Amino acid sequence: MPQQPLSRLSAFLFLTLATAIILSLAACRHGQLTPPVTPSLPVTLPPAVTTGGVTIQNIPGIHTPRAITYDGEHIWVANISKGTVTKMTADGQVTGAYPVGSAPKALEFDGEHIWVANSGESSVTKLDLEGDTVGTYPIGGGYTAPTALLYDGEHMWVATAWGNSVSKLDLEGNTLKTVRIPGAHPAPWALSYDGESVWVASLDESVVQELNDNLEIVTTHRVGLSRDTPWELGGQGPVDLVHEGDNVWIATNWRDLVSKISAGGEVVSEYAVGDWPMALAYDGGSIWVVNYRDGNVQRLGLQGETIGTYPTGKNPIAVEVLGGDIWVANFGDNSVSKVSP
Repeated sequence: MPQQPLSRLSAFLFLTLATAIILSLAACRHGQLTPPVTPSLPVTLPPAVTTGGVTIQNIPGIHTPRAITYDGEHIWVANISKGTVTKMTADGQVTGAYPVGSAPKALEFDGEHIWVANSGESSVTKLDLEGDTVGTYPIGGGYTAPTALLYDGEHMWVATAWGNSVSKLDLEGNTLKTVRIPGAHPAPWALSYDGESVWVASLDESVVQELNDNLEIVTTHRVGLSRDTPWELGGQGPVDLVHEGDNVWIATNWRDLVSKISAGGEVVSEYAVGDWPMALAYDGGSIWVVNYRDGNVQRLGLQGETIGTYPTGKNPIAVEVLGGDIWVANFGDNSVSKVSP
């Protein structure tokens, strides 16, 4: 029996499909296609909780959040196990999720772009505010594990935990200079800026270093040590630091301790906090401490007094002051918390 001719509609559909396949193959020859990002439908959030005059809103569905930053309008969250960055509104609605490198661990905003430290592939990625990749730039040779980012108003600084180094990049992604940080890796773990110097928390060495603009180590100070222990290895030591105008505050995880040191490196005081502090933020008048094992965030006055302690999700691991609110990444239950004082 002779084959029946295709109807006009069937022929059109066949032609459309064939064209799409040809265009897809052509695009693949020029580089991997970025999958389209579909914004999530509006979701109903769990009821907010108010305690001690502070409102806490938990926002679920943010997979393995590891870092947070703010572009002045939207919240950006690094999803370390997904290789993506989630973009959210300030009221907790997800507007998109964008592919970056492997194991994104830190975020920073330079006033125009979002920078992502890809700890699993030794690179940083620069995104525009629509989530499109502007560029991905290698950091060091071999496996270096970028773990922290800092924007000083002109350059992007990158700390590499396994590369044992800090690099300074221009905003085109070019590495201008790199300095080796002494010690066993992971050593450089967190960065902070006081307006003149960059401060580095070296995790396995229980020290903080002060770097000048030329990436020279100006001073090194021991912090967070017990009286009978010269140093601690195995991921126990200073994990974050923040400058509040006069002093540098450093969180030491294994001692449940926050230290305050002067610009000259003198230990002003040490304050007991919750179980396994992992991150710090300064809101202009107080210090916020994320206590990983307690599942809360603790607010300290500048004399070290506890103003309040507020529940978050499970295993909070990062904190940022964003638009007047405190945002916390809860690694253990795939959520973020918005704390509104």
